Amino acid sequence: MTDRVMVDIETLGREPGCVVVSIRAVRFGYGIKDELDLDVAPTSCQRAGLDIDAETLAWWLTQGEAARSQLLGGQPLAEALDELASFIPAENKEVWAKSPAFDLAILEAAFEAVGQPTPWEFYETRDVRTIVNLECAVDIDHQGIEHDAVDDARFQARQVGETLMHIDAEVGDE
Repeated sequence: MTDRVMVDIETLGREPGCVVVSIRAVRFGYGIKDELDLDVAPTSCQRAGLDIDAETLAWWLTQGEAARSQLLGGQPLAEALDELASFIPAENKEVWAKSPAFDLAILEAAFEAVGQPTPWEFYETRDVRTIVNLECAVDIDHQGIEHDAVDDARFQARQVGETLMHIDAEVGDE
């Protein structure tokens, strides 16, 4: 069976090469199996050559206190990326994000900035939007804080997992 991992990040920019402040990953199938919750020290990202976008920082300052709390420190970027790489299975995996062109591209630039290999190949990435835009997609309510990476990762994993379970059941009925 394929191991699925949902990844969601919060950043201080919108382009690869920006500071990452939190990384959340959820291993899932038809339910959530395990979670990884990492806060990253923005200063360690800057030391690795990653940038802060002033417009994105200004946007963060307009968010609620719970969301803004993600901006307050954490572990060094290289350590957080090591933990993420260890969390993602070495083989037979799908790495999901909404969208890989944002979350995974930014993480790939961060891995490069600290001289670490990216723990997925391009053909192992999946886009949440593809699943949630299907007519048969399961509609669920978002629980928790929006723009909190762990709550967003859980929500996305639940929606993808439940939709895939629905599709598998429909295919099995035919």
